[in-house]
Amino acid sequence: MTRSYKSYALIILCLAVVVAVMCGCKKENKPFKVKVELQGLGAQQVRVVYSGADGGIVDSWVKCQNNAFEIEDKCSNPSLLIVYNQMNVPIVKLVVAGGDKLEVKGKVLEQYELDVKGSEMAEQYNAFIVKHKMEYKSANNQALNTAIENYVKDNPKSIVSTVLVLNDYSPSDDKAIDKLLAMIDDKAKPEPLMESYNLLKARAKKPATKITSLNIFEQSSGDFQVANIKGDKPSIIVFWDRDLGMNDRKKIFDELKMIEPSQAQVMDISLDIDSTGWHYTTHRDATTWKHYWVPGSMMNGEIVSLQVNTTPTIIVTDSLGNQQYRGDDPIKARQTVESLYTKLS
Repeated sequence: MTRSYKSYALIILCLAVVVAVMCGCKKENKPFKVKVELQGLGAQQVRVVYSGADGGIVDSWVKCQNNAFEIEDKCSNPSLLIVYNQMNVPIVKLVVAGGDKLEVKGKVLEQYELDVKGSEMAEQYNAFIVKHKMEYKSANNQALNTAIENYVKDNPKSIVSTVLVLNDYSPSDDKAIDKLLAMIDDKAKPEPLMESYNLLKARAKKPATKITSLNIFEQSSGDFQVANIKGDKPSIIVFWDRDLGMNDRKKIFDELKMIEPSQAQVMDISLDIDSTGWHYTTHRDATTWKHYWVPGSMMNGEIVSLQVNTTPTIIVTDSLGNQQYRGDDPIKARQTVESLYTKLS
């Protein structure tokens, strides 16, 4: 008895599907390996976080030796992988999959200029970061958001688009994230990747909500001074940088000038990488409160725990240093201060 060509075709198709499934499972069960070598890393311990093969979060500390360390394990396929330094600041961001063998080289203080090799997905993600390093370095996230939006529009079938939206996109409205994700092809949004993002986000360390003091550079003294937040009245702190437009800056400071000195302590902190033009800009504001600057911008140890990642960021605390408002609306900040002052009166 002979078989028809259709029967043979069906058998071959079934075998192909089985082989494909077996190969996919085999790849998914393969461990990934990441070698990281960053000048200036020294022998510190770093925290490595990613989604494991079982779907749970792997969160471990790894000892570095001679500026280098290695990670080898199985993961969700694919998964975000983030390396934090001892101050819990991200220094390496990757996307990994089973079987990947990645090599990361660079300098620990230049996280946006790393050399990543080993997989097309990881290389494309890193290439975007390197290309837009100035946008990443800016405390104002608008330029980076625009670059990511343009990338997604041009690359709706790329997993890198999903990684950028999940990991680096920071709009003021979370609905913008959903809107941008909706533009990406479903095949470029694998469930393990989406799940790893949700798990990492839930695991992320929350910003400090109590500030008692900050040891930062004060303008009039020309030296580091302790700015006491805890005292006998509320405090309002404005974080800004030169990327903040003059008109936006003027609106914020004009609103805060309405606050009487007896009502609250007002201060502003520059997050610029350098202090060039800092004196000139603050003198134009014609304000009477103290002006501060922090070397190292948002990576400064005094600022890291606050997780100030965008400008403007306005924080209002009560007299004990407990955060009562955090956002970018100077009117709400002023109203919060006035409400706190009324309670104290």
